[in-house]
Amino acid sequence: MDQQLAQELKQGKIAPLYLFYGTESYLMEETSRWIRQRVLSDEKDEWSQTVMDLEETAIQDVVREVETASFFGEARVVVAHHAWFLTGARKKSKVDHQPEELLRYAQAPVEENVLILTVEAAKLDSRKKLVKELKKKARVAAFPPLESKELERWVAKRIRQAGLTPHPQAADSLIRNVGSDLRLLNGEIEKLAAYVGKGGTLTPAEVAELVPRTLEQDVFKLINQVAQRRTAEALSLFYDLLANREEPIRILSLVIRQFRILLQVKVLAREGKSEREIASLLGLHPYPVKLALQQGRSFPEETLRALLERSIAADHDIKKGRIDKVLAVERLLLSLEMMDPPLASGRSKG
Repeated sequence: MDQQLAQELKQGKIAPLYLFYGTESYLMEETSRWIRQRVLSDEKDEWSQTVMDLEETAIQDVVREVETASFFGEARVVVAHHAWFLTGARKKSKVDHQPEELLRYAQAPVEENVLILTVEAAKLDSRKKLVKELKKKARVAAFPPLESKELERWVAKRIRQAGLTPHPQAADSLIRNVGSDLRLLNGEIEKLAAYVGKGGTLTPAEVAELVPRTLEQDVFKLINQVAQRRTAEALSLFYDLLANREEPIRILSLVIRQFRILLQVKVLAREGKSEREIASLLGLHPYPVKLALQQGRSFPEETLRALLERSIAADHDIKKGRIDKVLAVERLLLSLEMMDPPLASGRSKG
């Protein structure tokens, strides 16, 4: 959350009109919930809070809702999601929005009520008159993806809030297993807290034992084995995935994706781009970019290009019916051991 916004809310400074945008939807939802808890005297009073979808409801109806007094005469909170008309996104809408109604409301909002608009877009369309006016009249806050260090701090904080003491490597272990989705991370932390017990210490060993890895994380681990030329271990992990009924073509598609990311990240880093710039250019979360930078050190650029070409060729042969899908991945992994220069040299010519 925006630090200034967090401070304002802690101090009880509530604005009548908010506009939240960004791709970190979980933090937007949490902030909206935090505001509701501070405005409403009784959380159980369903008459005082309304959640609306702007893909189904016109903005003028949302404005009428927030202008309507509460049945019990108390403050009201109206949250309206998917405000795509404030962005440059070209989305077909089922409803006819009248943005001028929101513009009118922004000039003189109902002070005792709160309207929260949200949209999961990286940026707003600042050319629009309505957006320009909202930036003046509303409390606007961006929720971009957390940087790798911010993500680790967020996870460590959630572990402590759950009543646990985090081992120094616990947050990193959890992110490596689960990924960067805050909602999934929070859910796993709640499960771990129930298992470990309040006041206990959460260690990487418990994370490894209790938190299942995603297929993407297993593929990342498989490529680590390739980087270290541990072909037997890579094949063993592949067979484990097959035993868990993972589809070989799906595994191969993720291998191709990871090699492509490693190559793209390596090239962009060589051009002097920062982690955040690379993440923005590739449409990735900063944390996978950080991991790709680390993993990519084991691969010279020309080797990554060859790995990507071989993986794509294997996928093409499967789809053309030239080879069995399991055999194709086996041959791919076995062929990587023979590649020159050595993959685990740690020296990159890229």
